[in-house]
Amino acid sequence: MCKPRVELDIKYHVEGLAEDLERFSQAAEWLAEKFRLSSFVASVAIVDDTTIHRLNREHLQHDWPTDVISFVFDARDGHVEGEIIASADTAKRLHEAAGWRHQDEILLYVIHGMLHLAGLDDVDEQLRLIMRKYEQDCLLALDVPGAEEHLNRWNDVAY
Repeated sequence: MCKPRVELDIKYHVEGLAEDLERFSQAAEWLAEKFRLSSFVASVAIVDDTTIHRLNREHLQHDWPTDVISFVFDARDGHVEGEIIASADTAKRLHEAAGWRHQDEILLYVIHGMLHLAGLDDVDEQLRLIMRKYEQDCLLALDVPGAEEHLNRWNDVAY
C-alpha cells in the first residue's frame, strides 16, 4: 500500500500556547496508516471554552464546554475528511490530573477527534476501551512522556 495522503489545516484561536503542528501531523500519519486509509484530510482548530461550549450547544445540543468535538464530512473508500475542534482551556484545567503537559493533553484531544473521524466511537464502555487503547498506541508511537499510563489514569481525570 502507498503512503497515505495526509492534509491538515491547523489553526490556533488562543494565545500563549506553543503550536504542536509536527505531532498533530505525525498522529494523522500514524492513524492513516493504522486504519489503511488512502487519504486523511482534516481541519484542526484549537479554541477556548467559550467557543467550544457554543459549538457544542449549536451542533450537538450539549450545553457545556467539552474537550473535543469532531465532524465527519466524508468517509468512504479509504478517504476520510472532517473537522476537529479542541479546547485549550479544558486541557489547561485537566493536564496535571492526567499527568502530563498542557500540549500533551491537547494532543490527546486531537488524536481522539481523529479517531472519531476514522470511524471509532466511545458511546459505551467496550467502545471507550478500544478508543483509549488506540489513543495510547498513538501517544506511545509519538513518544509522549506518560503515555504508558494513559489507560491507568483515564478514570482519574474528570473528562
